[in-house]
Amino acid sequence: MNWLTKKIKEHVAYMENTHVNDPKTTVLLDEIEELLQKDMTLTIKTLQQLDLLSIEWICSRFESVSYKLQSKVFVITLESLLKKFSPNINGFKEEVQEAKNAYNVN
Repeated sequence: MNWLTKKIKEHVAYMENTHVNDPKTTVLLDEIEELLQKDMTLTIKTLQQLDLLSIEWICSRFESVSYKLQSKVFVITLESLLKKFSPNINGFKEEVQEAKNAYNVN
């Protein structure tokens, strides 16, 4: 497990155990988003290592990460996550579509 996977899992564990409106949740998600935008290779490896719970927590940030990275590999990775977790996917199909749209903007 790489350091980014570990950090995301720690943040998700915190968010899972606090009130849904805890203001620190936004701070943690902002940090995750920033980290995912820094190194695409690490981001891809990290996403492939995360569990469904972690993906569902961070998927709200996929669109902005996709817009920033402008990477087809990132979008393909998100699509592979849909396949990997199907049929147990609850809520990140729309986020993957939004990430695809953000990639196609440019």
